[in-house]
Amino acid sequence: MLLADGTIVTGTAPSAVNPSVEVCHEIEPYAAAYRLNQGIKASICLHRHEDGRFLVLSPCGVCRERLAVHGPDVLVAVADREDATRIIWKSLRDVLPDYWMTAFPEELSDRW
Repeated sequence: MLLADGTIVTGTAPSAVNPSVEVCHEIEPYAAAYRLNQGIKASICLHRHEDGRFLVLSPCGVCRERLAVHGPDVLVAVADREDATRIIWKSLRDVLPDYWMTAFPEELSDRW
């Protein structure tokens, strides 16, 4: 993730004996942004395939919710439809065009 001050933070997802307690790769960078009191400017999740290629993974619904706190202009990486190793950058606004929290403007983050 790219933070507002230009810091780049990374994360990993170690395996656990009980898969229900595993966390996604993004938890660590989210926590770092919070700890450093920094907004998130951009986020990318990559998966290393068995053949060595890195595949771009669009943020899941949970990660989109976490990123939404940082506003609609956060850039997220999504895979090119024809080549999952190619990055397409989109704003969170573009991947969440009908964000549910906009129905509650009084409760919406001031960043949105």
